Amino acid sequence: MDYFGYAGKELYVDLTTGEIEEKPLDLDMAVKFLGGMGIQQRILYDLLRPGIDPFLPENPIIFGSGPLTGTGAPGTSRVMATLKYPETSAIGSGGGAMRFGFMLKLAGYDHVVITGRASKPVYLKIVDNDVEICDAKHLWGKDIVESTEALWDAHGDCGVIAMGQAGEHLGMIAQAACDLGSSIGRGGLGGVMGSKNLKALVATGTGSIKIADPERFNKIRESLFERAKRYPLHGDIVRYSIMENWHNYSIQFGYKNNRTFIPDLAEVDKAVGFDAYKKLGKKAFGCPSCFIADKEIVEATSGRFKGTKWSAPTYLNGAMLATKLELKDAGEAVKVGDVTDRYGIDNLGISDLLDFVFSLYEDGTITESDVGGLPLKRGDIDVVLTWLDKTANRDGFGNEMADGWEGMKRAFGEDLITKTSSIIKGREGVWEPRISGLGTNEFAQLVYPRGPNAECGGSGLYTLGQALDTVAHHAGRMGMSQEAIERSLDSPLKINIGRFVTSSEHWLALFNSLGICNRHVNNRFYSIGIISELYSAATGIERSPEELMLDSERVWNVFKMINVREGFSRTDDEPPETWFEPMVDHKGKEHHMMDYYRTKKLSREDVDQWLIDYYDERGWNPETGIPTEEKLVELGLEEILPSFGEKK
Repeated sequence: MDYFGYAGKELYVDLTTGEIEEKPLDLDMAVKFLGGMGIQQRILYDLLRPGIDPFLPENPIIFGSGPLTGTGAPGTSRVMATLKYPETSAIGSGGGAMRFGFMLKLAGYDHVVITGRASKPVYLKIVDNDVEICDAKHLWGKDIVESTEALWDAHGDCGVIAMGQAGEHLGMIAQAACDLGSSIGRGGLGGVMGSKNLKALVATGTGSIKIADPERFNKIRESLFERAKRYPLHGDIVRYSIMENWHNYSIQFGYKNNRTFIPDLAEVDKAVGFDAYKKLGKKAFGCPSCFIADKEIVEATSGRFKGTKWSAPTYLNGAMLATKLELKDAGEAVKVGDVTDRYGIDNLGISDLLDFVFSLYEDGTITESDVGGLPLKRGDIDVVLTWLDKTANRDGFGNEMADGWEGMKRAFGEDLITKTSSIIKGREGVWEPRISGLGTNEFAQLVYPRGPNAECGGSGLYTLGQALDTVAHHAGRMGMSQEAIERSLDSPLKINIGRFVTSSEHWLALFNSLGICNRHVNNRFYSIGIISELYSAATGIERSPEELMLDSERVWNVFKMINVREGFSRTDDEPPETWFEPMVDHKGKEHHMMDYYRTKKLSREDVDQWLIDYYDERGWNPETGIPTEEKLVELGLEEILPSFGEKK
């Protein structure tokens, strides 16, 4: 059977028995669930035992990509890792990029499903039909950079997903990395790999990706590249990557201890922000088919860490951590970014945890003896590096840190966590609505089945305060029907965020399933019409814009239902108490959670109504937050009905 767009095979690997099996890709399933996130969620639904401990051997990890990955369309290098994540005990698909997904398809595989536990450290080598579970004793104990470079030396031009010491010690906040340019699996992928003694995966192949209608496909692909070149900010994005949007991001992350603004963001900018970033040495690199090369190797050019280099998904990750922990200069930001990535520690997660313990110390709630004698001085790079080392190796109080907020609960009690942190589904929220207003990214943290993540709002309203006609145009671009747009804009606050978020989530599911990068600098050039043309031309399977959005809705409902089966319900979608408490700036002014246009202070009743509107827009039961039987049948998901569909 000929496959177009899709590679056409799935690989099943049992690390316990060493058994390796190939299966043909089920094309009917591919059409129904698109690929990437969609197919992986559906496969996992059948394979996963409900309630399983994420660190047990039977917990599968599925790696793979979508039908547009490797086709040469702009930014189509997305690779997904789908599993039950230990940090939140939720199932989800973590996205990465670079070359692994492309290389896996060149080897002939859309997905690889890994179960079991090896008796010793191993890595999985996939070179065309040569699939082998290889000894990784020489890699165990090495960091992600050392391991990846060793595998490149051994296997040449290949894609690599590797985890570091944090994963080896089963860290719940341990992630992995793709080709030293993209993190993947926030929430514990690295730890689950460690539980399987799986240090890394290597993929390369000599095959190709067939396109059903090359002329039609190339026409739309080339038009996308031309549009990108004409974009007025193209030059700035090429030079600065997503740091070009630093103003928006610095506002979002310019606070500490969930209550206090950083005193002077202008000074932060000079020390570790955009001004400091422009003085770093930089060498850009990118994913296959990326038109901006938005990854970078940054080098400190002055200070104590002069000469330190960091192969970064973006310097923004280091700048955010440095801002919250009050590090002194960009060299320190580069150093801490490099160390977290080498260990495989979630940068966002560790910054929140360190901010939490430092704040407790500053408030007089704890002393150094409460954390095993570890130093608690904010703004000291050596203190931060000590904590990173202890966390990666589960040394002393680092054992609690490695378990994220579960570890904090053990150490300090759940009541203290609830009162002082914005915890949603077991993880600190990423977007702060008391600063930016409750837009799509902020609200979506509540309802995202996997737990709050940077991308959980899809391509929502990243930019603050957009004009209403711009919002409406964006809604149409991402496949929202005219009726849904009218419902979403029928609000005294101009936007009903609860209703708007549903389509934003479908847009995210579409990108993660087809293999398209969701970074805003890439996303902005796509529309549902363009994606429909690309998918149809690549695969030879004609799908209209409306059909693709229905497919994406089906994917999201499986995403929801697999987590319903784990016990998640509306209770887990409730906003944290801290959102309804003021945040105070350095002048003593209180800042309350407001709507997106910052016209009204929001109450719990306001947010609750948006949750009801969200469930209503989805056709879910508003009392439980669970899809109804009617909705699942409408989406052709009868096979997951027996235990979980609810009567409307």
